[in-house]
Amino acid sequence: MVWIAIAIQVVLSMGLLWAAWQLWMFRNALLATVETVDGWTKACEDGLQVSSPSLEIARNGVETTRASYQALQDRLERLRNLWSMLGRGVSFLRSRWQSHRRSAGSRSSRSKQNVKRRG
Repeated sequence: MVWIAIAIQVVLSMGLLWAAWQLWMFRNALLATVETVDGWTKACEDGLQVSSPSLEIARNGVETTRASYQALQDRLERLRNLWSMLGRGVSFLRSRWQSHRRSAGSRSSRSKQNVKRRG
């Protein structure tokens, strides 16, 4: 009977030793994972600290570009208005010139007709 109790104790000890070994291996795997994630976190934080000034420079560049773009839009609007006014002025002068030519042409054609009648 003593031998059976000793055998049971040995089997239980071996099983518990195997379970403890598995837990220890699992713990080491978790520690390695935590170290890897911590390394990635540190690398990301370092990268963000380095890129923060670069991001500020980029933001300033974007703001400057937006301001320049807005100034160009204002100039473009002024040019469009100027071209529109010039186009209207040219159209007005052309219509006046054409009406003047028509009236001058009708006078000369009348005088030519009068000359033909006389002749």
